[in-house]
Amino acid sequence: MTTTAAPPADAAPEPRPCNRCKEHEGTIELRGAEIVCQACFAYYVSSKAIKRLEALQRETATPRSTGQGKRRPQRYLVGLSCGPSSTALLHVLTENVRLQRARGQKTSRFEYVAVHVFDDTSSSQPPSTIGVHDAEDAVLSAYRARYPEAQILAVPLSSALALPSLDLAALSLTHPSPAPDQSQDQDANSLSPAQRLSHIFQTLPSATSRADVRRLLVRHLLIATAVSHSCDALLLGHSTTSLAELTLSETAKGRGFSLPGLVNDGAVPVPAGLGTLTVGSNESNNGAESAASPESQSTTPATLPIYSPLRELFRKEISLYLSIPSPPLTALLPPFEAGALAPNVGASGKAAVVSHRDMSIDDVLARYFGEVEASYPSVVANVVRTTGKLLRRPNSDHGHDNGNGEGNNNGGSDGDSSKQTQCGLCGAGVDELGDERWRGEIGERDQAGAGAEGGLNGLGRPKTKLCYGCERSVCG
Repeated sequence: MTTTAAPPADAAPEPRPCNRCKEHEGTIELRGAEIVCQACFAYYVSSKAIKRLEALQRETATPRSTGQGKRRPQRYLVGLSCGPSSTALLHVLTENVRLQRARGQKTSRFEYVAVHVFDDTSSSQPPSTIGVHDAEDAVLSAYRARYPEAQILAVPLSSALALPSLDLAALSLTHPSPAPDQSQDQDANSLSPAQRLSHIFQTLPSATSRADVRRLLVRHLLIATAVSHSCDALLLGHSTTSLAELTLSETAKGRGFSLPGLVNDGAVPVPAGLGTLTVGSNESNNGAESAASPESQSTTPATLPIYSPLRELFRKEISLYLSIPSPPLTALLPPFEAGALAPNVGASGKAAVVSHRDMSIDDVLARYFGEVEASYPSVVANVVRTTGKLLRRPNSDHGHDNGNGEGNNNGGSDGDSSKQTQCGLCGAGVDELGDERWRGEIGERDQAGAGAEGGLNGLGRPKTKLCYGCERSVCG
C-alpha cells in the first residue's frame, strides 16, 4: 500500500493569471469570481465611469456650433469633497482627457471645473484671520499639484446664504426669540455670513438636522456654481454604496418623495436668477477667474443634468482603485478621509463599539452599509436598482396634479412658476395634500400662535413653506 505525502498546509498557492489579459498575475478578485490584475481593474473602474459620461453626452447633445461648424466640448462641474469617490472621479476624468490628447486630438470631448465647498463655520475666529481658508488651501494644494491642468475652485459654505434659491426665513424660524427688538436685528446684520450660518447650525435640534441642512446647502452651491460657469451638467462622486445610504437616509428623514431626483441620473429644475449670481470662490492654480461668464449672466437654463458616473461601483472597489496609481491617490485625502478607508476595529481586533447618540442618520447608515457591502454586496445594489425604477412625473415631483396639467416644473414661464409652491430649503415641489396627510398631529408651523394674518405668522415673521422632511430637520 502506497501513500502520497500531503503538501504542507502553509504552502503558497500557485499564482493565477489575469482572467482578462492573460499576461499578468491576477491579484484582485472582481465580481463573479473573476481574478484580474491591477491594470485590468483600473480599466474596469474607468470604463464604468466613461460609459456613464458617454450616455450623458448622448442625452444632452445639442447642435451648438462654432465658426468652423464643430460642436464645442461639453463642460462639466465636478463636486470635489476630497473624499475617496470624488477623488477617483477627478482622476478618471483627468486621465481620460490626457489620453485623448495623447492620441492626437486637438480638443477633448469634454472639459471640467472641480469645485470644493468648504465649511467656513467650523472656526470660531473671524473669517478675516488666519484659519479656515489657509487650511482648505493646504488641502487643495495637493490636488492642484497632482492635476495642474485642472481648474479647481474653493467655495465657502456660508456663500449659500446669498443664493436666491434658498429661503432664509425658513432657517431663521428655528427657535426664534419671542420678541426680537431692533438692537438684536442690528447685531444680526453686523455678523459675517459664516457667523450667521454658524448660529443657524447651533439652533438646529440634532446632529442629523445639521448634517441634512449642510448637505442641502452644498447641493444649492454646486448647482449655482454650475450655472454661473455655464456648465452643461453636474457630476457627483456617488457610488452604489453611497446611493443606497442616501436612499434610506432620505426616506427616514421624511423626504422619500424626492428619491427619484436624488438617486437617479437626470435633469433637475434650476431656480430662476442663479445665472446672474457670482458665487464667491478662490481662484484656481491656473489663474482662472471665478466670475460668472457672460453666457450664464444672460440666460438661466431651465434644468441642469446631474449625473453620478461612479454609480455602478462599490465603495470598496473605489477604495482599492485609489491605491493603484503611482503615487497612490490616498496621499491626497485629508486625514479623516484616509482613516475612514480602514476598518473600524479596536485594539483586540474586533469591531469597535461606537455610540450612535451623537451620530447623524447619514453616519449610522454609512456604517451599516459598509458592513453589508463586505458580505452581501448584491443587497446594496438591489437598493439602488429598486430606487431606479421610481420615475419622476414630467409635471410633478410628487405624483399629484392640480387638474389642469400644471405641476412642479421650474422650466415654465414666470407666470406659471408663481402658481407653484416649492420648499424653501430643499427646493422640491411641495405636495400640500400629501404633506397634510404626512404631518398628522404636528400641525401647521405657519399657524403657530394667534393672530397670523396676511404674510406674517403668529411670531411676526414671514410665512414660509417647507416640505415634510425639511420641516422635521429644521424644527425637530
